[in-house]
Amino acid sequence: MRRATLLGVRLMIVLLLTAAALHLPLPRRSGDRVRIHLIDRSQSVGLKGPTESLRPEDVDAIIAHDRDAKAPGDTVTWASFGKTMAWESKEVDPRGTDLSAALAEALGRQPTEIILYTDGRGDPGDALFRCRQKGVPVYVLPLGPTSIRDVRFRRLHAPASVRAGERCSIEVAVESTYDVSCTVGIGTDVRPVSLSAGVPFFLEFPRTGPGRFVATIDVADDCLDNNTASGEIFGDNDRPKILALSAGLEIPGLPLTVAPRLPEPIAFDAVILDNVLLTKEDQSRLADYVRNGGGLVILGGEKSYALGGWSRTPLEQMSPLKIHPDQKLAVVLGIDASGSMTAEYESAVEKLEEARSAFDDDDDVMGMTFTSVAKIMDVSALRKEHPSGGTSIIAGITAARLHLESRNAGRKVVVLMTDGETVEKPEDIRAAIAGLEARNIGLIVITTSKTVPGADNRPIKAWRELERSLKEVAADIQDLTRTAPDLLELRAHPMTAGVPRVPVSGINRTTAKSDAQVLATVGQTPRQDPVLALRPFGHGRVVAFTLKYTPVLARLFRQSVEYAVGDRAEGLTLSVDPPKVIAEGTYPDAEFTTDGVRVAMKQVGPHRWEGRLPADLSGTLVVRKGRARAAATIPCPPEFEALGVDRAALERIAQETGGRVLRLPSDLDRLPRPEQSTPRSGRPLFLVAALAFVFLELGVSIYWKV
Repeated sequence: MRRATLLGVRLMIVLLLTAAALHLPLPRRSGDRVRIHLIDRSQSVGLKGPTESLRPEDVDAIIAHDRDAKAPGDTVTWASFGKTMAWESKEVDPRGTDLSAALAEALGRQPTEIILYTDGRGDPGDALFRCRQKGVPVYVLPLGPTSIRDVRFRRLHAPASVRAGERCSIEVAVESTYDVSCTVGIGTDVRPVSLSAGVPFFLEFPRTGPGRFVATIDVADDCLDNNTASGEIFGDNDRPKILALSAGLEIPGLPLTVAPRLPEPIAFDAVILDNVLLTKEDQSRLADYVRNGGGLVILGGEKSYALGGWSRTPLEQMSPLKIHPDQKLAVVLGIDASGSMTAEYESAVEKLEEARSAFDDDDDVMGMTFTSVAKIMDVSALRKEHPSGGTSIIAGITAARLHLESRNAGRKVVVLMTDGETVEKPEDIRAAIAGLEARNIGLIVITTSKTVPGADNRPIKAWRELERSLKEVAADIQDLTRTAPDLLELRAHPMTAGVPRVPVSGINRTTAKSDAQVLATVGQTPRQDPVLALRPFGHGRVVAFTLKYTPVLARLFRQSVEYAVGDRAEGLTLSVDPPKVIAEGTYPDAEFTTDGVRVAMKQVGPHRWEGRLPADLSGTLVVRKGRARAAATIPCPPEFEALGVDRAALERIAQETGGRVLRLPSDLDRLPRPEQSTPRSGRPLFLVAALAFVFLELGVSIYWKV
């Protein structure tokens, strides 16, 4: 007996050590539960009607019970969703059902299971695949009415556009979930209708001419939100629609919609920018419009190009003309740093730094202080100087001349800012200025007190006027405008056909970009300036003038607008079959985005593109690409298009995630606990057990005597 016991103990030791060496795992055990209750609080769930099990107000009690009954270590939380989602809050946008986003966000909390309360009327997207991939089952409790007494517009069809006075008809399809008599009407045309459950009824309402319309169903059903549908039939006008952003532009023979600010541009074939200031946000919208196929005509004026502050803006990016003439400048901005300037010096330096930004980055612009001596420095270094001593205007002129003599630039100018107080003799100052003129260097003096003899003086009453004066001086230095330049020189192009060669009163001076086509100029080289240029931008065209509108050139302006409208996408035809948009014909790219309702279109065949309308749309929708347009009327928001619990959708959600549809809330208590995701190694336990058997063997050997 003793011998058999020792053999058995030794065998157990060998087996346990072998198991430890092989890292045999222990059987899996249940892990901690992380349960998320996801509650649909969209409008469709809260409608009246018989329920299968639950209404939204019942869910709070279920969650409270689940939290009270949870095991130690378990986590129970909840979230609401509709069009938006909120954690442990009922405050969501109920106008839609974004089930896909709700499931995706819930997965981000690493749950072991999701309890979903919904009517199944939301699209889960790829969230079901992600749940299955992560091993998170979705258990579904049907929420909301199983059936609803609902009469709705199933379809509304009207022509996209008709001419004024032209007769047309609006086709209406009405459907009901129960047998009922009601009335359906558009405007004053109201008709009685008897409906059978599930059988659509079609009506046709005659109409004359374009305009908005409202279709109504007069019935006391459970959902009034889909009993009214609005739409619009647009006017068929073969003439392009032109928007003029202007204070009052008129071009004979060209009907314009004039507005001082930018509305939504997608309804127009081209936009004219007539000497008005736009915010950068509006400029960005205008750039998107042109990039997607719109036309833009830019006119000159005091609010255009550099004078309009277009530097580093979308307008500068779009324009075929640069905002400055392409002439390198060398400028010295000198400031009086004598003791009499102590109180005003710091403020004056700030204005001078702002003036530096008006010049191009490659312009040679330096700062200078002058007292009894003058120092040339970077404009930014002027802040470090401290006013003291007297004023020598001659010292400033001399230092600036010596600096500019060595610079390579098309134009050289010295700007002095001073109160004019100096003890120097007028004839000595004139001699110093003559030295500048001999070297073709200009001099401009901004002064608050005494003028400088022989100089171009720009008096200001106080230093607070310095900012305005510096802007005017910067414009003069850059030579941004040109008055009565010469006769207009035209190059052959459909835009210039039949346009007379007339004198021009004034222009903004600019330079054409390398990819621009210049069609009109004034002057001769080297003083030749562009007047009219064009270039493509994205899928659109931009035409730019450097002069204001003038009636004598009405034909040129009119033809430029017609060119901007162009024949973009003329070979395309668009159609809308919600939610699909189809384009057929010819187009140079594989993908494009429509105007109107923006739809990304991808090429699916040699001459066919398809896209989907954005979600949550209703009413008349217009999609457009160039001259190709299509319209469709969606009767009601998607939230009310189909109502009641969709049992098949709930079964699919549960089946594809490894969950199931629950019959009662009490089924939650019987759901299986999650298994530990990874098995534990049994090695420590096997080693401890082997050690215990070793001691057992010693005890048997020592104390069990035969």
